[in-house]
Amino acid sequence: MKKYFAFLSAALLLLSACSNDFDVAAPWKDIPVVYGIISPLDTAAYIRVEKAFLDPNTSAFTIAQIPDSLYYDVNDINVFLERSDNGQRVQMQRVDGNLEGYVRDTGIFAPAPNWLYKYKSPAGQPFLVGRETYKVVVERGDQLPAVTGETTLPGPFTITAPSGFPNPLINFRPMSDPSVEWRTDGAGVLFEIKLAVRIRETGTDGSLLGRDTLIWTAVQSVRRSNNSSGQPNVFPGEVNLSSTAFYQFLANNIAPASSRFRYFEGCDIILTGGGAEIAELQETLSANSGISGAEALPVYTNISEGFGIFTGRNTSSLKNVIIGPSTVDAMNEDPLTKPLNFRK
Repeated sequence: MKKYFAFLSAALLLLSACSNDFDVAAPWKDIPVVYGIISPLDTAAYIRVEKAFLDPNTSAFTIAQIPDSLYYDVNDINVFLERSDNGQRVQMQRVDGNLEGYVRDTGIFAPAPNWLYKYKSPAGQPFLVGRETYKVVVERGDQLPAVTGETTLPGPFTITAPSGFPNPLINFRPMSDPSVEWRTDGAGVLFEIKLAVRIRETGTDGSLLGRDTLIWTAVQSVRRSNNSSGQPNVFPGEVNLSSTAFYQFLANNIAPASSRFRYFEGCDIILTGGGAEIAELQETLSANSGISGAEALPVYTNISEGFGIFTGRNTSSLKNVIIGPSTVDAMNEDPLTKPLNFRK
């Protein structure tokens, strides 16, 4: 969760800085900034609610270091999550993210306190469910309208390739990059794939020296197809994993050795997908990077007033995938990975 908050903080700062319509120096204007990414797999949901108000005589970077200028008073707002299908609404409680394990990085914004709004479902009573639509609602005083944002959570994904029985098989070979394929509902749009690669080390006499698991971020920001797979609300996704990048990852994380052998003990393919809002935000940021400073810049937000983004994500895994023996054969012919001393 921490990396998502960091990304959104930077993104929203950029968006507010780029907008010709965002008069942050307007006196006493309430400009809410709301953002969060919720998932049915999270044990608790967190939403960040801030405000944007700048003194025309003070640098924005100075204001960003003053907590009272970033956050609403605890008595000024109430934050809710609402499930659209049944109207169930739960109130979120203000907590210090630094004490929840989501420490705010030092930099532009004041690192402490790090106020977030949290809701934790009672045991056995999950509130966040895949394929359901949710709304964040920020109620303010002074007869101001509620600030809202809405998203549909992706349901579980189905990874269809690599395949094989009794275990799926994947091979990384030069000029033959393996593919990963999956199916998603319409709420899953932008995807990231990681591999948890398990490795065993032995002495030359076969004695066990240890085991380790390396996490490789294979691809990021991959969009699924917009064409339905033939089933209602089912969309395919497919991407090739770079064998060259896999070899480089291993070489960067495993020291050469001549007195020990390494063996692959399989891997898990971890597929994380985010909602359409994340894809639209990234498209907006890409558009901003290609527009000259003389033009009005587009700003993306799905919050009813002010700025922000409220979206969903989900994660599914394909467990115990075998890294095939031809991968080891190819690695032992490659100057980059031959010194790692892998065996079949």
